[in-house]
Amino acid sequence: MSAFSFTGRVGFRSSVSDAKGPPGEAAILALNPRRVEGIRAATQWSRVEPGSLNLEVGDDVVPSLHALTPTWIEDGSSVVYPAGYEHIPKLRGAYLYYLAEAHANAKTEQVLVRTARNALLRRVELFAPLSLKDVFGLRSGDTLKVVVSAI
Repeated sequence: MSAFSFTGRVGFRSSVSDAKGPPGEAAILALNPRRVEGIRAATQWSRVEPGSLNLEVGDDVVPSLHALTPTWIEDGSSVVYPAGYEHIPKLRGAYLYYLAEAHANAKTEQVLVRTARNALLRRVELFAPLSLKDVFGLRSGDTLKVVVSAI
């Protein structure tokens, strides 16, 4: 397989004012400078946009990603979460990151797709060196095409 592509529907979970559940990725990144360093090393980006873009995906996407070799693997036991949520990275086991490109509105941007070894089956997250919401002019419910580079 030379590349794997999928579409996902944008959801802005942590930026919703009444969001429930664990903290968003911007807060997690602030607690985990080694995550930022790892993403930068894997991508050669000069910066990582605080936060991630959540995509709801089809049932086949996460298993298809797991069949590829990740660009970077982050051990879940090394990830710090705020009090009350410390169990989350331990449940996930490891975070798997894949180099990719995102396409929307006739634009393309380099991204890093993340899932976990013990993942939510219908969600992936995208990291980028800039705000994908701003670059693509995204609203909740919009779709993105993602093309993952197989290693």
